[in-house]
Amino acid sequence: MSIETNKKLVQQAYDYLSTRNLPALFALIHEEGSWSVPYRPDMFQFAGFRDKQGVSELLTNFLSGFDKFSFKVEIMTAEDDRVAVEARSEGVGPGAARYENVYNMIFIVKDGKLYTVREYFDPFQVVAYVNQIGA
Repeated sequence: MSIETNKKLVQQAYDYLSTRNLPALFALIHEEGSWSVPYRPDMFQFAGFRDKQGVSELLTNFLSGFDKFSFKVEIMTAEDDRVAVEARSEGVGPGAARYENVYNMIFIVKDGKLYTVREYFDPFQVVAYVNQIGA
């Protein structure tokens, strides 16, 4: 696939995240794909390595509580089968709870699908949001 095609695939994934169209997002993930949040799982409940089913469960649970949620790509660059992104998210809800974070993500594309995703963000922002909602 071309670099531009890979970038469009990644942008589509962010669009689906913003609209919380998770079935469409998961359709973009390779059947043998993985998604990792490289923090210590013993210190951060959302950390670790997940296969497609695992990330489906994680994102479904995390995003379900928001009344509004958006992901905005600020920088995207690509080379060969890799796409690197800096993005910003904002979420509201439930109630007055607010969430904001900045992400750096690396995507590897294989067979026209997201094969490997490495997601880096401020875990303390996630903890602050979880504490607001009492989860």
